[in-house]
Amino acid sequence: MKPAFLLLLLAFPAYAGDAKSPASNSGNWEWTVSAGPAVRSIGTLKINSGYRSGGVLVPSFVGNSSLTTPNVGDQNAAAERFYNDGYVRQDAGTPVDGSTWFWGYDNAGQVQGNQLVQSATGFESTLRDSFNIPSFGASSRDSLRGFSPHIQIDARGPQKLWGFRVGFSGGFDFTQVDQSLSYSNYSGNQFRDDYRLDYVDRYDLNGVIAPAAPYFGTIGGPGPLISNFPTTRTITPVLLFTDSASFSNQVWTSIDINVFSFTLGPSLTRSWGPFSMSLQGGAIFNIYDWDARQGERLNGTNSAGTSTVARWAEGDSGVKFRPGLYGQADISYDIGDGWAIGGYFRIDTASEFRAQAGPTTFKIDPSGYSAGFQVRYLLP
Repeated sequence: MKPAFLLLLLAFPAYAGDAKSPASNSGNWEWTVSAGPAVRSIGTLKINSGYRSGGVLVPSFVGNSSLTTPNVGDQNAAAERFYNDGYVRQDAGTPVDGSTWFWGYDNAGQVQGNQLVQSATGFESTLRDSFNIPSFGASSRDSLRGFSPHIQIDARGPQKLWGFRVGFSGGFDFTQVDQSLSYSNYSGNQFRDDYRLDYVDRYDLNGVIAPAAPYFGTIGGPGPLISNFPTTRTITPVLLFTDSASFSNQVWTSIDINVFSFTLGPSLTRSWGPFSMSLQGGAIFNIYDWDARQGERLNGTNSAGTSTVARWAEGDSGVKFRPGLYGQADISYDIGDGWAIGGYFRIDTASEFRAQAGPTTFKIDPSGYSAGFQVRYLLP
């Protein structure tokens, strides 16, 4: 039953004059106090989480890029060239005609047809990475439920409407609820590839018959002339090793809410022997004392182990006041000597509010229900 409908039900007899019963002469006002445990649904909580890791410039966990070239000079310029198995250097005439007799080689296999083959070795390390960086964090939508002590004061007057005694009721509830969310949504990988660079330079002999290996020409010569410029140069990368690192985050967010609720409204009560039923409706005044927190850690893992790249701890708290409407139905059984036992069911609604912790927002829609057991005492 909607709260607005209950209010209309309670208000309607006041305007329906034909249905009004005469005032009861059987007694004065009766006051009762009730208390008992209840289960209460505070409403729904939606968490729209944010996270910080996506804005971090992650350092390299696998070292740096590097390049080590052998001392073989520029292919298109005269140079001093040193190889694993020989050399091709400059003599006095090299700047004039590009030729040199200052060259040498180690083994016969380097002479291949009309070419002299020289080899050298370099090294290179290159970095690459791959990251998954979502725009938003995780989200959730849950009902907030908790146990609540319920205290209620009822007053029943002598006047009746449609056989129901008219009065009013006031109540108090205190409920603690909390909700949390944890997730990991950020991931990434870094790689460093280490290569050996195999250089092969080929020199045209142009009819020159290479001296038998090993041969070591001198700067003073004389000796057979070849070009100081290699005819072709090939560089072949050979992968030697790949180092890697991985990254991930962990986010924890939570909110604790203490809810203080006060109800006040008119009531209609009717009895059938030891049984009594009461209908109530009116205003509910809610005070929400909230405390929200968020923590996040970004970790990096490489061959040396796991370490923290960055961490955050954020929080906020506050108090929100939200009035609303409620409707309630009670039923009780008189066990004698002014005591009664029974139960109640209440629905209530109020306007939503929001809380925040760092980049995460919490949206609370405080519309829910309560159901509980009561022990009632009739005040003398």
